[in-house]
Amino acid sequence: MSGASDHVALILVSHSRMLAEGVATLARQMTGDAVTIICAAGMGDNGDEIGTDAMRILEALAEADRPAGCLVLMDLGSALLSAEMALDLTEGDQRTRVILSAAPFVEGAIAAAVAAGQGLPRAEVERQAVQALRPKIEQLGGEVSSAPDVAPADTGAPDATAEAVIPDPHGLHARPAAQVAALAAKFKSQISIARAEGNKSAASAVSMIDLMTLGVRQGDRLVITASGADARDAVSAMRDLIQSLAGKADPAAAPPQPVAKGNATPVSPGIAVGPLTVLKRPVLELTEASAGDPQAEAARLDTVVASVGETLSKTHGMAGDIAAVQIGLLAEPGLIPAARNKIIDEKLNAAAAVSAVFDRAALVYRGLEDAYLRAREADLLDLRDTIIAALLGRAAFELPAGPPAILLADELPPSVALVLDPAQVLGVIERRGGATSHAAILLRGAGIPAIANAAALVPADAVTVAFNGATGAVLFDPTPEQSAPFVKARDEEKLDASGSPLTDGSIAMKDGRRIELWANVVGVGDAKAAVKAGAFGIGLLRTEMMFLDRQEAPGEIEQMRELKAIFDVFAGKPIVVRTLDAGGDKPVPYMNMPEEANPFLGVRGLRLSLAEPAIFQTQLRAILRAAAGHDVRIMLPMVTQVDELHAARRALDEAHAALETAKIDHRWPIDLGIMVEVPATALTAKQFAHAADFFSIGTNDLTQYTLAAERGNPRLGAFADATHPAVLSLIRDIVEAAGETNIPVSVCGEAAGDADAALLLVACGVTKLSMGAASLPRVAKRLLGTEINPGVQRSTKRA
Repeated sequence: MSGASDHVALILVSHSRMLAEGVATLARQMTGDAVTIICAAGMGDNGDEIGTDAMRILEALAEADRPAGCLVLMDLGSALLSAEMALDLTEGDQRTRVILSAAPFVEGAIAAAVAAGQGLPRAEVERQAVQALRPKIEQLGGEVSSAPDVAPADTGAPDATAEAVIPDPHGLHARPAAQVAALAAKFKSQISIARAEGNKSAASAVSMIDLMTLGVRQGDRLVITASGADARDAVSAMRDLIQSLAGKADPAAAPPQPVAKGNATPVSPGIAVGPLTVLKRPVLELTEASAGDPQAEAARLDTVVASVGETLSKTHGMAGDIAAVQIGLLAEPGLIPAARNKIIDEKLNAAAAVSAVFDRAALVYRGLEDAYLRAREADLLDLRDTIIAALLGRAAFELPAGPPAILLADELPPSVALVLDPAQVLGVIERRGGATSHAAILLRGAGIPAIANAAALVPADAVTVAFNGATGAVLFDPTPEQSAPFVKARDEEKLDASGSPLTDGSIAMKDGRRIELWANVVGVGDAKAAVKAGAFGIGLLRTEMMFLDRQEAPGEIEQMRELKAIFDVFAGKPIVVRTLDAGGDKPVPYMNMPEEANPFLGVRGLRLSLAEPAIFQTQLRAILRAAAGHDVRIMLPMVTQVDELHAARRALDEAHAALETAKIDHRWPIDLGIMVEVPATALTAKQFAHAADFFSIGTNDLTQYTLAAERGNPRLGAFADATHPAVLSLIRDIVEAAGETNIPVSVCGEAAGDADAALLLVACGVTKLSMGAASLPRVAKRLLGTEINPGVQRSTKRA
């Protein structure tokens, strides 16, 4: 068959022609025409008689002969004898390219077809065919054969072995698999990873796709083996990385499960009402034209891939984490390098080569049982279309022009979700898709309502639609009466979000005090939302997201650019940047963080930064450079002793001196404050007030340390109360100490965003509250015009 000559061919020898043809049909559903499958079955002129014919098998061997060789699968009994006889009759060196396999006939043929379709060598195709019964045996509780889990070439014992347990809730999915593959590629040794229990097939650690097919779940024990000169370092680094993969929280709460039949799958909460428009996907016409100059065509592919990678690398925050998955796919050894080989070896044009390689890889994802992992196929196909469109000089997708509307798509690609404007796209409906896709995560982060799996509900000629992204309820072409409840709910949402009494970022109390409402920010998206909500400034800019989920510390320029993008959003407003707050529940693989019995009481926050002076210096310089022209202050986390603050100030002076010597523009002088989140710091606040330029109270940690109750422990939820009298007493003492030296004090913990708790914090004398942008209108409304008795210690009305 055309296009299959470079793959291992399969010959199916059976007593029954109908059986062989049925198995061939099943196998071709997995591979299409990528693999040559020949049926040598039955006896008689048409093969209608039961039996096997050595001459028919010999003809099949001649047809299947090619450099890659062929694999022969037989059903039973005389099929083996007939195949051996046919092999004896072959001429020349053909028999060296043939393997008679003991694999199970049906399962083995399908597994072999998939392996051959991936362009794997003959021995590996045969190995996967032989192991095809493994999943069924394990599922039914039987004992698995002792056939090797690695290719026959890997016969020696590994030079180093280690074990790791993955904590990520989604297991070894796309983002962590990309990290593991990237790290493995840095070592010279051959590294493999397998599950210790269940399916023990080993995957090459440099292949993101192979790693995902292991089906690793949270808590699975993995066996890491390596052979080579740096094997010990390799397994150690891999172990540390895997055990640090705790995963990142979705920027919004996980959506509910699909509800009653007739509803779509809820994806992103919110109400959407309006006209329906269709996401247009231009036809990317591929040709079979050969590459006239394969080397030049391969170079053209390299140029396009580099451009796509550069575009993806400019994405930040949660969107940047998702873009990193596609960057990882660009480095996947079985994708772009394989496409280059097709251009050089087969003279395919670049677009056709990319299509062939990516489509074959997509089959791997499509066959996975786990819905979360299966959803990663969308990332692969999205990247495929982006590259092909660039090669053809086209746009992969065209966003509809015109007034704001609800977007209808078959399955929204992540690259499109990255650029959607909530002001232009009122909501998204996917005919397929799901709540775990990367597009879904981006939609929730952008606050765009969305539903999925709506194919059966979408009329062919629908013009308008109303839906609830939290429940999946949807009505197409509703009457005014039918859409009224949706419109009312939408308007109430808008009123709550936009009806903030904030004008200059503050509100007036009846006693004459003005309370400033600041915002807690992670990235540019948060900053824009905070500005829109009327925040006075950024009271807490978390920087740790630049350091997590990577294998090397971010450089000075990278940090500076990412910080400056956020600072520019708040130009002219005050900004408080917190230095790296790692440790505890936020491990960083490349920092010196040995395992601790109680990491929440270990080397974290400022303690860790002082222990890693080079990384600390780089961050301080980046902040100072990005702060040029902006009203920026620096805040230190997890400070316990005044000496730590003095050490950090010396480090800051050193960073300033280095920039000054290099004549690099930066902000100086700059205020240096502390987070008050350790009870010891609160109790000695008067000493700190003479050394710090400002205080910011972190109620999350202050509460858990004061009440001796880990905030993440669900059994201790009742203790996660920042309005406990003991906590409020400490807060009053901190405010009093700050007042004596006239330094500002604010609260940036979650309590500030709780309208009831905010009243109590104000009663304790706090006049600066920092919270998530979504909480600003609600807290402002609650405080506006309220008269508070300063003696109040604890509210009797809790929401």
